[in-house]
Amino acid sequence: MASAQIFQSGFENWTGTTPDGWMGSKTNIAPASVTQVTDNAHGGASAVRLENATSSHKRFTTQPMAVTNGQNYSVSFWVRGAGDVRVGLFDGRPGGSSGYATYTPYTAATSDWQQVTVSIAAAYDTTDGEFIFSVRNTAAPEHIVIDDVNIGDAAPLVPISIYEIQYTTNASGDSPYNGQTVMTGGIVTADLPGTGDGYFVQSGTGPWSGIYVYDQDHSPAIGDSVTFIASVSEYFNLTELSGVSDFTVVSSGNPTPAFTVATGDVSLEPLESVLVRVVNAECTVAPSGATFGKYKVDDGTGEATIGKAIYTTEPAPVVGNVYNITGVNFYDFGEYNIQPRMASDVDLATGIAGAGLLETISFGPNPATHLLQVDLGQAAGSNVEFTLTDMQGRTLQTGAFSDSRGQINVGGVAVGTYHLTFRSNEFVKTMVVQVAR
Repeated sequence: MASAQIFQSGFENWTGTTPDGWMGSKTNIAPASVTQVTDNAHGGASAVRLENATSSHKRFTTQPMAVTNGQNYSVSFWVRGAGDVRVGLFDGRPGGSSGYATYTPYTAATSDWQQVTVSIAAAYDTTDGEFIFSVRNTAAPEHIVIDDVNIGDAAPLVPISIYEIQYTTNASGDSPYNGQTVMTGGIVTADLPGTGDGYFVQSGTGPWSGIYVYDQDHSPAIGDSVTFIASVSEYFNLTELSGVSDFTVVSSGNPTPAFTVATGDVSLEPLESVLVRVVNAECTVAPSGATFGKYKVDDGTGEATIGKAIYTTEPAPVVGNVYNITGVNFYDFGEYNIQPRMASDVDLATGIAGAGLLETISFGPNPATHLLQVDLGQAAGSNVEFTLTDMQGRTLQTGAFSDSRGQINVGGVAVGTYHLTFRSNEFVKTMVVQVAR
């Protein structure tokens, strides 16, 4: 229960046909659909009935009240009847949300009274905050009946890990925090293209370590360490965070190591939204119009689908060629797809004569501060080109080696994580480089 009440209503007091303290400016349910109930109230003499038989939700809101950015609020109420009800908040927050927080999941009412307690966080300081009951699919004769509403400051949020949010033993894969407000953070590993589509955040590596954040207001870079408050929800079986507030970039240029997995394991729930890497995987289905530009690879353990939501692999993979592929494991349109982020996430591994030569290239020191020494190994004497790119896929340096050794000057490169890609006439090899000072 809330530790400090800011609003209470048992629907005992009405002015005419309107319950006192309700029907705020964001209410869009018809006044005639809000009626007083005097039989079988949960507490006191009356409750409120909300009628909306359509599948489009209607809002029933409190009068304006003060809410505070970053404050987590507890909303507790009793409900019975037939239909769906959820809780929201309007606080005028800027950005693409039109001022609304993310709604909690719907609760299906039953003929018996049940208590529902949810939490929802404000993201803007205002005296015009309105808490919302959103209802849909109500059915006669009871529709949705609500009583004994208590709203207050919830206990301060305690940071929890992405692992805690994602880990579940539920066969549905739903987060145990579904519908709750959480404080969390991690390293940004990938960004969906397009304004407001969101990004992926990961803490550590391995199963249950990544999550998708739907965020229309912030655009962090790959390698940023971020913390924030958000709501947990299940969007078409994808666990996601949304309604982001109290967003902070703690540091930038952090490494984003990928977790090596078998292609046959990509569809496992624990790898949802994790940055993964498959190696020595043969292309079994080439991208085409029929596959919507996706392709499949198999390392012998089963096929994995490679998507194009972030980056379209060029040149197009060829059936029979073998690849090493890095990408975030995104659940979209009913299946898991590894989504490469940039050109250096897709390496041609084998299947071409002389491909093994670049495997013997070594370099150091790593992390590097000024000069990166490169030893071409068995590729010495070949024309080997190199490209240094940042984690956004932008090219910082290019060059070529033909002797057994060479140098790359990273003295003018900012501290952070980079991809160093070597190319011969027959092969491509990408490695991770750290630049430090």
